[in-house]
Amino acid sequence: MSTGTLAAMAGCLGGLTGSSDTDNVAVSDRTGERALDRAAGSLNKAAQSLDALDDLENPEDVEFDPQEPRSHLSAAREHLETAESELGDDRTSDIGTLRSYADALEGLIAVTVAVTDDTITDDIEAVNAALEEDGDLDAANETVDERNETVTGARERHEESTATIESIDGDRLGELSGIDLADLADGAAALGDAVTSLETLTETYDATLSEDDGFGALERGRDQLENDEYEDAQAEFETAEATFAASLDRLETGRSESPEGYADYFETASCQNGHLRDAAAAFAEAAAAAAARDPIAAENHRNQGEDSLDAVGSCPD
Repeated sequence: MSTGTLAAMAGCLGGLTGSSDTDNVAVSDRTGERALDRAAGSLNKAAQSLDALDDLENPEDVEFDPQEPRSHLSAAREHLETAESELGDDRTSDIGTLRSYADALEGLIAVTVAVTDDTITDDIEAVNAALEEDGDLDAANETVDERNETVTGARERHEESTATIESIDGDRLGELSGIDLADLADGAAALGDAVTSLETLTETYDATLSEDDGFGALERGRDQLENDEYEDAQAEFETAEATFAASLDRLETGRSESPEGYADYFETASCQNGHLRDAAAAFAEAAAAAAARDPIAAENHRNQGEDSLDAVGSCPD
């Protein structure tokens, strides 16, 4: 579902209603009503700013500046403060509805910033270089940790926004702002697919690079194999193999829901983990053969492992 649906919720910005039944009521001061209408208009403008997200199939190609929609949100909240101070208790529910609308938009804007960040490519390339060229794994782990923290935060914000959208009275929101709540939900769903895909990637790289169970275990096993510590080496290799296999399964599951723009990332990560899994399995066989005093089999398996490691550098070919 394209997040262009978010633009549709901008509605009729010039024809917003402030109350469902005020025609027969004499009022001397419409400050509160005007503030409520202006709040709805500012919120719709914030939603309209998300029109840049017409195609989230290629998130990193989207140029998104959150300053404008956040400015509209700030203005809307100020108008709602005025409305609350001027209107009676009978409008408390309406003010709450628009505040929920603002909360949902604020969360979606934050998620959009995370999924359209063009530095994601730089981080992935740095991690790939560490895996493929025997690079700085400590720096790569730090990069993945930072990105994972950002993406996890975005996923949590998305969950909060989705829950807020589900709590809004769609009929009343439509009367107040002229938007269709279903359009807002559709836009949130599209952002959810993108942030979930990113989280799959970052969690996978985190496991693959893990010093305890992933690449770290593979490297320890190789050192132990060199030092004729065959049983310990085999255990490390088997741990690494299981980790890479789990990462591969995670990627295969996540690929189907991933935006097209992330397809290359998934393909490369799958290729890497496939070769790493094969390398760890071959090294485990080498360690077992060496422990069984079968040097020829051990050497053959070891060569297979080295070939698989070398193939990581050719991914995604």
